[in-house]
Amino acid sequence: MRRSGRSRQGIRGARRRHTAGGRLVALVLVLALLPGCPLSAAQVLIPLAYALTGLCIALLVSPTPWAAVVGLVVGGLLGAAVYNNSLKHHFLERRPPGPPGR
Repeated sequence: MRRSGRSRQGIRGARRRHTAGGRLVALVLVLALLPGCPLSAAQVLIPLAYALTGLCIALLVSPTPWAAVVGLVVGGLLGAAVYNNSLKHHFLERRPPGPPGR
């Protein structure tokens, strides 16, 4: 029983074309906004190192593709948190002591 005149493959094909355009717009937007983001080597390398370490540990515990993805993501998030905490500490050291209202 069909609910509409279109076949399922026609609808799927239309969705694929629509998402491809959305992906292109998202990619162009990221590339346009990228020059405004100041990047440092530590900002990329610290989370990457933690992600690769998480990947290795996850594969040692359970050698499956799902464990690899989970280890990579969890390690990357942990690395980003470590970098964020070290950056926060760096900014707090630079700030001169004084009344908090200034």
